[in-house]
Amino acid sequence: MKAREKFLHGFLFTDMRCEVCGREARKLYPVLIEGVEMMVCDECKKFGKPLTIKKKRVISKQIKKIVPYSKDVFQNMDRDLLPGWGEKIRKAREARGWSREQLGAKVGEKTTTIAKIENEELRPPDKTVEKLEKLLEIQLFEKVEGHVVQNIKKKPLTLGDLIKKDE
Repeated sequence: MKAREKFLHGFLFTDMRCEVCGREARKLYPVLIEGVEMMVCDECKKFGKPLTIKKKRVISKQIKKIVPYSKDVFQNMDRDLLPGWGEKIRKAREARGWSREQLGAKVGEKTTTIAKIENEELRPPDKTVEKLEKLLEIQLFEKVEGHVVQNIKKKPLTLGDLIKKDE
């Protein structure tokens, strides 16, 4: 590591050598001599233009704290959107005499998002669906019956198991 790098990182080492005259110096100064940055002793610093060492500013940003999911991932897997949900939303909106802009403002979505939802180009998040159901007084979710397949064997599958299955 060069003497300059050590100095810039806040370290001050004793018995370093001047890059101009080669003398040992307790303190070196950063200067610019003929376009070259050098670390020089007190006597040689007059040959160059002093460089100011700028401390790095720390720019802090607000960092969104990522909270791990605490809820069950499969919590809402027992329900799904009804077929034709986009048409249902559009008809309910029109029955109330609302424009897409008005519905979007009430639900907290952009007009283009409402249009994409009505055209079924975009599946809305469950929270938005719940808001739409409450606001438009319609049902968009249906219960889905299903069963979870459980692995009966506790051991991992081996090549021997595959051969036995083929026989």
